[in-house]
Amino acid sequence: WLADKEQNPEVTSSIAYVGTGGPRFFLVLSPLDPDPHVAFLVVNTATAEQTPAMVERVRNYFYDQIPEATGRVKRMWMGSEEPGFLEIRLIGLDPEYLFQKGDELVAAVKNLPGSLDVRSNWENKVLKIRVLVDQIRARRAEITTEDIANSLASHMDGKQITEYREGDLAIPVLARSVEEERENLGDLWNVSVGSTKLGNRVPLTQIADIIGSWDFNRIARYDQERTVTVEAKHETLKATELLAAIQPMIADLDLEEGYRWEVGGEIETRLETMEKLTRYMPACFFGIVVLLIWQFNSFRRPAIIFFTIPLAFTGAFIGLIIMRAPADFFGMLGLLSLAGVIINNGIVLIDRIDIEQAAGKAPYDAVVNAAMARFRPILMTTVTTVLGVLPLIVSRDPVFYAMACILGWGLIFGTTLTLGLVPALYAVFFRVGTEAGSGK
Repeated sequence: WLADKEQNPEVTSSIAYVGTGGPRFFLVLSPLDPDPHVAFLVVNTATAEQTPAMVERVRNYFYDQIPEATGRVKRMWMGSEEPGFLEIRLIGLDPEYLFQKGDELVAAVKNLPGSLDVRSNWENKVLKIRVLVDQIRARRAEITTEDIANSLASHMDGKQITEYREGDLAIPVLARSVEEERENLGDLWNVSVGSTKLGNRVPLTQIADIIGSWDFNRIARYDQERTVTVEAKHETLKATELLAAIQPMIADLDLEEGYRWEVGGEIETRLETMEKLTRYMPACFFGIVVLLIWQFNSFRRPAIIFFTIPLAFTGAFIGLIIMRAPADFFGMLGLLSLAGVIINNGIVLIDRIDIEQAAGKAPYDAVVNAAMARFRPILMTTVTTVLGVLPLIVSRDPVFYAMACILGWGLIFGTTLTLGLVPALYAVFFRVGTEAGSGK
């Protein structure tokens, strides 16, 4: 279906990995755990603009044509975690209770309009067969547990008995029941076990009881605790908004004492990243303050500079709203970079005022002349930086869009504040008169 050019003209190539999640072909991809019932497909389109429509078409085809399978269709993403991806982890001791509550939460989230790719990582229960050996009957027939294990392995998967060599090539030779005798579960009742001591064979049912039961396909753990992880996305809601919509459903689970829930996915990754980013920020901020006080030998001059930073941030936040950019990790880096540029502009302007006064000019003349002298360099710095990030804004770069918007809009506002507010604050803080040549 993917290779049909009439239905999918956008597809340039595709590849499928059966029984495995494939190679880790880009850094943030965590391949699926190998499992016989798992498959992973990669589909390439001619252009990035064609991908959203292709994702929707593949998702509809999957739901309509393969309803017996569970799957996800998604675009590749940039960043440490998939955008909008939310995980709710239910943690406790009893696997049956966790499985039940996980299913309840999955059903509730699926009823949320616009929800996508809702599933539990424990998957469905599977039929498991237990062979309970009656040791008394087995010893009477001179059959050991090893004999039974070897017979079952030979019947189902095949057991290597020797190797056939052609030059330096070794080909394993397996002993295995023919396909007609192992394609149905009921064929286990026809398995016979051979005794290595007597050389005779007896039916498996004569020395063991075969019991079938529905059991967990997997019991996942997080930090060594049994954990059911419910995963979900939404067509329009971001991860934080989706969490707010799901929280009442979690409350309705009414978890017993000893069981708890926690958030994973994009929200957890963002909090961990921000914690690492802000851990040493107070010490760095203190170092900047000390350096500025040491540079100017004054408290008022650094205060003037720091007054302009929050106002420049206001411009950056307005830019985020207008451009509909996310406030992500790279946006935070943009804020830090913006603060550095605004501080630098304030330093060169105030330093120029001090140079003018040291040359013998009156305070008022020094402020005016410094603003005029630094107008062109500060403006050119701003213009070149804004033009540098403009391609990232126009192309809506998937990684640096928020950072570019913050730098562009923040610098436009910040430069206006530096050229207008810094001289005004200097005049207020140092009581500079309004007449030329006046020191009052």
